[in-house]
Amino acid sequence: MHTTTLRIHLSVLRIVPVLFLMIVCSPLALSQSDQVSVEVELSRSSVYVGDDLTYQIIVRGADNPTSPVVSFPDTINAQYHGRTWQSFTSMRVINGRNSTVTEKRFSFQFTLRAIESGIITIPAPTIEVDGQLYTGQASSFESRLPAQSDDDLIEITIQRDDIYLNESVILQCEWWIPGQTSEFSFTSSAIPSSFELLGLEPPQQGMNRIGFEINGQQLVAVTLDDQRDGVRMTKFVFNVSVTPTQAGNFTLGPFRSVFTRQTSNRNAFRAYAESNTIDVRVQPVPTENQPAGYSGAIGEFELRALSSNTTVNVGDPIGVTLRIRGQEPMVGVSDAPDLNSIPAFVDQFKISSEGWREVLPRQSGQRIYETTIRALSEQVSQIPSVELSSFNPATRSYKVYRSQPIKITVNPVQEITLSDAIVTGGAQSTPVMKPTDRVELTRAMPGLWAHGSMDDLQSSKGFSLIETIRNPVQISVLASGPCLFAFSLIFAIKRSRGTPQSATLCRALRQSQRLARSGHFGQALRHYVAIASGINEEALAAQDAYLLPIDDSDAKQLAFALDDVERGAYLEKHSDSQRSRSNNVSPSDAAQLLKRIHKQILCAGRGNS
Repeated sequence: MHTTTLRIHLSVLRIVPVLFLMIVCSPLALSQSDQVSVEVELSRSSVYVGDDLTYQIIVRGADNPTSPVVSFPDTINAQYHGRTWQSFTSMRVINGRNSTVTEKRFSFQFTLRAIESGIITIPAPTIEVDGQLYTGQASSFESRLPAQSDDDLIEITIQRDDIYLNESVILQCEWWIPGQTSEFSFTSSAIPSSFELLGLEPPQQGMNRIGFEINGQQLVAVTLDDQRDGVRMTKFVFNVSVTPTQAGNFTLGPFRSVFTRQTSNRNAFRAYAESNTIDVRVQPVPTENQPAGYSGAIGEFELRALSSNTTVNVGDPIGVTLRIRGQEPMVGVSDAPDLNSIPAFVDQFKISSEGWREVLPRQSGQRIYETTIRALSEQVSQIPSVELSSFNPATRSYKVYRSQPIKITVNPVQEITLSDAIVTGGAQSTPVMKPTDRVELTRAMPGLWAHGSMDDLQSSKGFSLIETIRNPVQISVLASGPCLFAFSLIFAIKRSRGTPQSATLCRALRQSQRLARSGHFGQALRHYVAIASGINEEALAAQDAYLLPIDDSDAKQLAFALDDVERGAYLEKHSDSQRSRSNNVSPSDAAQLLKRIHKQILCAGRGNS
């Protein structure tokens, strides 16, 4: 009895390890052991300030992880490049059987650039998988400055160091380079976070235009061949607009360039150079004498308004386009001025409830807006000026900038009530028209309906002259006397709109292009538009651009260009250096505009024929 019991216990003891191994090696146990893991990899452990390295977060054991959350320190710039994934398939022996196991690996990649020297630590990233958070490990690398160059010189100057909140001032940087240089970076320059940067056109023409980046902003510099202290050097020059968003005292700079210098024996080494610093005082704009409705605009602006039509009936829609010009970033001009705050508009017009709509894409130094208004009575004689209040730092005072009013003619309309339309009591309330002589017309052929004018017939929906001619039934109808005459009239009219007009337009285009090549861009546009619209060139106005069969955006651009010609501020009166300050239409833009409107007018003519 006792011997049998002992044997059973021994058998159980032999089975337990086997069961344990089966559980451990079973597919269920395998899936439980493959937990989600988060790892971090750095491509380099030590870099120079301004150099790039790759930071990678690797996730295993997850099907679809979310993007990781990483709190990068302020001493580095991080750029995210997205997620990639790979699938690995392997064979495993489980319980003596070959099993296929698939594993997914997700990688989230960043490019890091250190802007300060020292040991930089990146906190542990977190990632969410199926509602549960997983954390990786913290990582660090060393950022070092190379040797400082005593031969390079970087100087920064600012337009004014006592500036107002949201005022944009120009900062210029000059870098004197004594030798062959490449792989430079200005990303480690010290700029307060409360200052916004905006790249500007270089201050002068140079041998080469070079693009680079500071604080995420794309800038353009030029290189010049110049002398410093009697030594021939390359001068690297760029302009940037700085706009403070907080009041207080700040320090701009130093601007630092980390670069690779080539030696005479073809060796290369990394070095850096730093500029001077500038102390800046930022103060809020004064509240004294601040106009009502001031929206924070700073600087000088120009407002011009155009209307789609100047002769309307009471209640007809009038499209108004407003162009505002100023120095970027045009702080305080996030929208056009509210017309409901201008009494002259409220008293005389019904203003669209949708307000202004900005015309995109934007051009540098310019904002264009559109809206619709309707005249309330025939007494309205003009579209009033649109006003924009702005603070001028140069004069330390406020100024209201206005567009020119636009003269319009508003015709009255007759209001007919329901009682006017009903004849009651034997009397007719509608006006009695003076009888006119009537001419007896010949009877139309059977089956013909009395149409209106020939233009009405052609424009009626579904009418096709070609299909009508192809229809045998209609051919017999067209053979009648009046219809045969009408068909001949249509043919004559359409033929008159064909080749001669196209030849005239092409000849006008060639003449305008010759004017444009000689620098007379405004005269070139006026000449072509005058020929295309049939208006005397001396009497041509900006509003005539809307008479042409061209796209609305091209019509607006053409109207503004013609408006500039009328005001004597167009390209032909300015040199290239002045043009960027006075007009945003470049010579190439004017030439392209001329080609576009010519093509559209020709296409419209072919469509009519």
